[in-house]
Amino acid sequence: MEMSWHYLTQQLINALSYGSILALLAIGYTMIYGILGLINFAHGEIFMIGAFFCYMLVTFSGVSFLTGFFAAIAGSVLTGFLIERLVYNPCLKRSPEVLTVFIASFGASLGLRNLFTMIFGDGRRSFPSFEFLEGIIITESGIFINIKDLWIFGVTLFLVLATTLFIKYTKPGIAMRAVAYDANAARLVGVNSTTLVLLAFFIGSTLAGVSAVAYGVSYGIVNPSMGYIIGLNGFIAAVLGGIGNVPGAAISGYIIGMGEIMFVALLPPSYSAVRPIFVWGLLFLILFLKPSGLFRPNVKIG
Repeated sequence: MEMSWHYLTQQLINALSYGSILALLAIGYTMIYGILGLINFAHGEIFMIGAFFCYMLVTFSGVSFLTGFFAAIAGSVLTGFLIERLVYNPCLKRSPEVLTVFIASFGASLGLRNLFTMIFGDGRRSFPSFEFLEGIIITESGIFINIKDLWIFGVTLFLVLATTLFIKYTKPGIAMRAVAYDANAARLVGVNSTTLVLLAFFIGSTLAGVSAVAYGVSYGIVNPSMGYIIGLNGFIAAVLGGIGNVPGAAISGYIIGMGEIMFVALLPPSYSAVRPIFVWGLLFLILFLKPSGLFRPNVKIG
């Protein structure tokens, strides 16, 4: 297939929304890891449940986009808090072994996915469309820019900047960095690590809820398995960015998102099924060349 500047530029623009979704998910992973030193393998299901909250409320109640948007955040945050209280907190109190928490987290992921499959079935459902996001801008060179892609990118940019500034300059953010650097020393000076764990889950789950709406708006579907692959790619982005590094996680989300779309665009349509090869290949390459990630050698928030 003949490639052109126009075609490649169009694919990069189309990849903006996917990269934004991965960026928000990657920050969620890195926030929780920075405080607990553990990966939340149920983060993809937090994302999925947020999408279903928005889908159900808008579809069956006819509420506005804004109401559905905040419903997604509320659903994700509620799920995140329940996972922290019912899975992480009890496991860390009884057995702080990493393997124990890993198994419990993975079990929560499978349980939530199967629960929603039992309720909704494993088929795709149409995510509601919103008129104000359906417009298209056509440039003089003939490039199509979807309004929804601009909205997703703008919201993501704002949230990445807000999260970075919050961690660097606010009192709770500085406390989170202190716990990530040395949890025992932080406790000795009166830092409440329990509150900060909940705060990390709140921020990570909020971003997952926003990314869930972005995914629904961009791709127009929801299903109980949607959090599995997209969540895995978000985790890979967090690792590539130097897990614990918020800007690094966001940048890596865009690297993976745009790279994956371009990888498929450069191949014949019959090879689209090999799309995951790019993500895993990039992960292995980066970890081989720089095991600590692209942007930072230390596992700290900020």
